[in-house]
Amino acid sequence: MGLDEEILVVPRADLFWQGPFRGVRTEGLDEYVARVQRHGQFRRRGDVEDDPTLKQIIPYLVVRSGGRIMLFQRTRAGGEGRLHGLYSVGVGGHVARDDVAGAADAVARGLQRELHEELTVGGEWSARLVGVLNDDDNAVGQVHFGLVHVVDVPSGAVAIRETDRLTGRLATPAEVAAAYPSMETWSQLVVDAGILRA
Repeated sequence: MGLDEEILVVPRADLFWQGPFRGVRTEGLDEYVARVQRHGQFRRRGDVEDDPTLKQIIPYLVVRSGGRIMLFQRTRAGGEGRLHGLYSVGVGGHVARDDVAGAADAVARGLQRELHEELTVGGEWSARLVGVLNDDDNAVGQVHFGLVHVVDVPSGAVAIRETDRLTGRLATPAEVAAAYPSMETWSQLVVDAGILRA
């Protein structure tokens, strides 16, 4: 995604009606979604990358099948150098105007695009919002806001599309716990919130 692409953002002041927080919140989800829909606007990515007054909205997808969670690892070919080699329990991306043009629900369309861009999913799947994620402790987190969805894939038929950038497999809870020290911050916050079992 280039810096000229327009992505969905929400002014910080309109998003945090109860004040900012760190971690995952599972309460008030309908209100967060309503605020994204009401106050969301598309802005050029290059203009918002370093602007903490705007939160870039990121559908963050945790893929689950039975009791297993998809555990990802970033390769050196991935775009963000700070994430190379780190594990993740989710994949996420910006909601781009070009990808959601004409959609009644930009976040739902962005979620579908992200899922099919990153993964090949065989059979039925369903997604539900289980939390919102915020971390203002670092420069990247200050400009992003996650909408955490659990994506259930009963068939277990999930594969990585771009294996040069990302590897992954369905992992047991014990394997996820073992990877925790080497996880990206957002994934650690998701694990800490206990929503992987939700």
